[in-house]
Amino acid sequence: MTLMTFKTAERVCWKDDASGLTFFVVAKPDSTAKWRAAPATPLEEIVNSPDVFSFKSDCNGISRVASAEELQAVFKTSDFPSVAKSILSAGAVKATVFELDVESQTTTAMNAAASAANVATTAATTAIGGVKGYLSSFW
Repeated sequence: MTLMTFKTAERVCWKDDASGLTFFVVAKPDSTAKWRAAPATPLEEIVNSPDVFSFKSDCNGISRVASAEELQAVFKTSDFPSVAKSILSAGAVKATVFELDVESQTTTAMNAAASAANVATTAATTAIGGVKGYLSSFW
């Protein structure tokens, strides 16, 4: 069995107790620690998108892009780099690590592809047979 380890993107969350909103940015795997060690690293190398998200709860639930008004009220700016740096500096990092059995997944994918090929072959054979029958009715 060959296991590969995968890590999801990081959700870096910061909760504003005054508003009850949690704000977060989505960062590339393992990039928040890299940025915290070297804050001069360009944000383009750290975050997945130039958006700040928010929702009313801890760092779970359905989120939406935070409005400029929310950002202004909480961070005193709506400038993405400034807000993102604040969140990256103080936010809690949440990511999921999982292992995948590559051999069984490859076998499953190959079996699915073979099944699809068999279905396509059967359909094509049936169609050709029907066309031959149709054409032979003219001769």
